[in-house]
Order: sequence, then structure tokens, then C-alpha cells
Amino acid sequence: MKIAIFGARGIPAKWGGFDTFVTNLAPRLASSGHHVTVFCMPKYSLPDKPKMIDGVHLVYLPTIYGKFTETFLHEMLSSIYALFMMRKCDIYYVLGCRSSVVYLPHYILRRILVINTDGLDWIRRKWGRFARNFLRFNYWVARKIGKHLVSDSYELKKYYIENYNRETVFLTNGGEIVEERDPSIVEKYGLVPGEYCLVACRMEPENNIDIILREFCRTALPKQLVIAGGANYRSPYFENLKKVDDARVIFLGPVYEEGHIEQLHIHAYLYLHGHEVGGTNPSLLKAMACGNIILAHDVRFNREVLGGNGLLWDKSEGSMQSRLEDAHANYENYRKLLPQKCIERIRTFYSWDKAGIDHELFFRWVNGEADRYQESF
Repeated sequence: MKIAIFGARGIPAKWGGFDTFVTNLAPRLASSGHHVTVFCMPKYSLPDKPKMIDGVHLVYLPTIYGKFTETFLHEMLSSIYALFMMRKCDIYYVLGCRSSVVYLPHYILRRILVINTDGLDWIRRKWGRFARNFLRFNYWVARKIGKHLVSDSYELKKYYIENYNRETVFLTNGGEIVEERDPSIVEKYGLVPGEYCLVACRMEPENNIDIILREFCRTALPKQLVIAGGANYRSPYFENLKKVDDARVIFLGPVYEEGHIEQLHIHAYLYLHGHEVGGTNPSLLKAMACGNIILAHDVRFNREVLGGNGLLWDKSEGSMQSRLEDAHANYENYRKLLPQKCIERIRTFYSWDKAGIDHELFFRWVNGEADRYQESF
């Protein structure tokens, strides 16, 4: 099959969840004999702009970088390029509904659009009223033009049935189990293995780093809090986070070097996860795959992914503090119980190989090469 993938920033992954998704999915599809093209933004790509990585064809198109402009303009140019500069594809796979309106010509020309719904983007606190309304409009467009909608979690699938009476297909993300331990990488950041709690994500309000900071600073935990990540635009939210007055808190900024974020996970005392909007979040899967003890925000998406193998907290004052203190007091018990169960859950339900196989089988059905597609979980 000839497959075009839109909505990521670049390969290899350097920023968001969709980049991680495409970096792992696209080569698996290519290794199965499919012609896969991914549209990339130059800023988030390798400096030499290779035309192919791991059998995946890469197309670099410009955009105006910024919170409101970069995704929409890049997808608009990618949509035009796919229509007029490429041979017709069998599958046009759109990651996210943020810019669905730019794919209307594909719909009119009866191209097969598969749209990955990617959570509930308009709820994100970073958006103002105009942006939220624009996103809601694009999600409405996606439900009209997407011949097939994909949800990466069953809870998100249920949301679309409950709120829009629209069926979606469950196709989830993956995690890469990492067992090799290299404490020297952690030490390069001035950290001591096992002596820090980790947060690794983009610095956006819906990831609730402000709540994590508030609750951690209320504890007397004899550990550091290491925050790995940044914002790809000027962010007053991020600037306010860095004003925290606690010597235990360390901001590393974005960690891009290959294998480094995994080693930061492996050597962490605890992993703190605050996401509330998306479905199956890649950073949560990474923490599970690295065998972390996870304290996660208690929303239905995180509950589904963890499957009871994490400690949950809500945003009320004292909730996360009590979880942190409980995890510290009962650390050895949790250490024996939770990490291995998380790793097994990745192997069983969330491996990248499984994600690749499921996507290929689904695309074959969409393309008329199979009689039916059966969801697997």
C-alpha cells in the first residue's frame, strides 16, 4: 500500500507524542513492504534533512513556527503537496483533528481519510476562546470527512459513542521496553540514580506540572524533583513554573539525546504523570516500559492504560502529597509489585510491534484487501 502520514513534526522524535508514534509506526509499516511518506517540519528534523529514514520517505515543508500557526499551516501545505505533487495514495492517515478543514479536498476527491482523533484537544487550558472554537469546529469537520476515525484508547472510543454517536476504531500506541542500565548518563545531568522523582513531558497546563510542584513542595521527601521538557513557544505557564522556591526542584529542559530520557526513567525513584486530556499517552507508556513506580493523575485515560498498576491522585490539595508520602513509606512493597506488572502490560497490550501489526491489518481492511478487521486488546 501507499500510505501518507500527516500531523507529526518530524522523524526521529524530538518533541511530541505524535513524533514518537510516527518514529515507531512508520518504519514498521515500511518494513512490511509498504511505501510510507511522512510530512515533517524542518525545525524539528535532523539538520541534514535525509530523504529517507528506516525505509520511510520524508517530505519537508515550511511553516510559520508558533503556538497557533505551525501545525495548521504545515498540514495545509502537506495536504496540497499530497494532492498535487504525489501519486495517489491508498491511505491518508491524519494524526489529530486540529486542522481537519485542510483535508476537505481529499474528501471531495474521495480519497480514503483515516483520522486519529488524539484526545480532546479543545479542552487544553493553553487555548483561548477563539482557538478552542476553531478546534471544536475542526473536530466536527473530522467527524464528517473522516471515512474512518481512530481512537487510541477505549475510553476515548466510548466518549465518541456517548457524545457524537460515532463509532471509532481502537488502534493504540506502543512502548519500548528498556532493560539496559547506564548510570553514567544520569550522572552527566548531576543526578544520583534512585535519588530523584521524574516528570517528563511538554510544559503545558493540561499536564498539571503546577499541581505536581505544589504537592511535591509540601512534602519533606528527601529526593529531588527533576522536570525534563520544555515549551516550543513562549509560555508564561512555563516561566511561572520555574519560579518555584525549592532547592530540590531541577529543570533539565528538553532532553533530545538518544537513550537519555529512557535512562532518566530507569534510574528514577518515582515517575509523576499529570496528563489529563489525551487518550493513551506515550510518556505514560514509556514510564511503564522502563519499570517506573508511577503516580498518575486520576482520569479515565490513565486508569485504562495503567490497568490498576499505578498510584492515582487528583488535583485537590493534599491528594498527591499523601500519595508521595505513601509511596515513600511503602517503597519496597511497591517496588516488588508494580514495575514488573507495568512491563508485562506493555508486552501484552502496548508493544510497538503489536501497534504496527494492528495498523497494517486495519489499513488492509480499509483498502479492501481483507474482509473484516477485528480489534485486539
